[in-house]
Amino acid sequence: MTTQGPMVRAVAAALRVAELRPEDGAAQALARRYAALIDEAVPLAKYDKPLRALRQAVRECSDPGAVEHLAKIEQALAAHSVASDLGPKLLAALTALGMTAAGRSTKGGAGGGVGPVSPVASKLDELRARRDRGQRSG
Repeated sequence: MTTQGPMVRAVAAALRVAELRPEDGAAQALARRYAALIDEAVPLAKYDKPLRALRQAVRECSDPGAVEHLAKIEQALAAHSVASDLGPKLLAALTALGMTAAGRSTKGGAGGGVGPVSPVASKLDELRARRDRGQRSG
């Protein structure tokens, strides 16, 4: 049994409450996959050789905390590398599904059946309509 990471849980929760269409299935699967890859971050292959050399040096080091320090650095490197690569891709998938503010605004407020219209958008529409009525009568 694998434990779901925080990104997988957040995306799954958001997908559960989003009002999506059946044809959005591929984008939903892609968003889930990006979230899983972000949670399962490992350092990129281009860092393998330098990390192997560091691990060897740490094993030969007399500092008892060196292994722990290197492990922290590897985790941070992995998280940063994966998030900087996949974070924007996950955001794009969620936006395409209308699950972000930007995605909802490009789909006309509600996002083609995705959630309720924002009260701010409704108020803005009302103000625009009043302005337009005033310009026509004057």
